[in-house]
Amino acid sequence: MPEQDFTDYIDRIGDRTTLYQAVATYTRARRVLYPGSYLDLAPSYRWPDVTYLDADTRARKAFQGPDATTLAIRHKHYPQQPRIAFVPGDYTRTLKDLSAAEWDLVISLYAGPVSEHATHCLRPEGWLLANNSHADAGLAHLDPRYRLAAVLHHRSGRYRLTTDDLDRYLQPKRPPHPTREQLHAAGRGAAYTHPAAAYLFRLHPTHANGSPGPESRQNAAGRHP
Repeated sequence: MPEQDFTDYIDRIGDRTTLYQAVATYTRARRVLYPGSYLDLAPSYRWPDVTYLDADTRARKAFQGPDATTLAIRHKHYPQQPRIAFVPGDYTRTLKDLSAAEWDLVISLYAGPVSEHATHCLRPEGWLLANNSHADAGLAHLDPRYRLAAVLHHRSGRYRLTTDDLDRYLQPKRPPHPTREQLHAAGRGAAYTHPAAAYLFRLHPTHANGSPGPESRQNAAGRHP
């Protein structure tokens, strides 16, 4: 049963509703894009308009049936009816076909280098929520289009967003910071002196829908901006 699939998955990965609530409150985003979502329906509890994208057939069957909307209505924290869209396929191929500058927020959690494929979908000054399990936070850090805006810590089952002392984050325990190529080769994020559960980046308006420069932010600037 798809509804049970959603709830079982949320129980297995842990409750991320406070993560999404903290990000929703801070960003005021309305349209959200979630590549590599699998069965994580919790964003639709906090945002009224979410587009999910995954290559897994179980996710496709669950999201394209009525249970996703039914469950979102039951748990939603907004007045309007939820709008849930699902795009089947590998995001490294399918994101390029989506409209440019249509979404306020992209979610990248445990799904690989989402930011490298989804940035064109973000509106100017849009947001990227990423963690570092597959190095996407590190890749965003190296991408001159993004600026770190906040970090989120997880403790006692809840997430807390902070904008304090951002310069201390994304600093490798063993400098220098790995390059984009090194992060791709490793397939995992660097070890940082002050790790966070997730990182919230903002797309710089002058770089929106552009391509990263030939050098990483680290090499171009020598420091975190």
